[in-house]
Amino acid sequence: MENEKVVSLKFYGSMIEAEVDMDVLRNNGIDCMLNDGTIVGVFPIFDDKERGIEVLVFEKDLEQAKSLLDEFHQNDEN
Repeated sequence: MENEKVVSLKFYGSMIEAEVDMDVLRNNGIDCMLNDGTIVGVFPIFDDKERGIEVLVFEKDLEQAKSLLDEFHQNDEN
């Protein structure tokens, strides 16, 4: 696993939104993490309006992660 590439999945405006999606991913067996450079949740005064909080996944899981979150949010809207 140490040679696997980590890629950006999505940027979020709040830590709560990021945590909800991370729970969905983890509950479906996808490892995910916050970018170490993400300090918005800890220090809101550093809010980066263009990027926000970044969730990362392994490149091999990227498409599955996107599909899971799309499905989750579609069901959430209904």
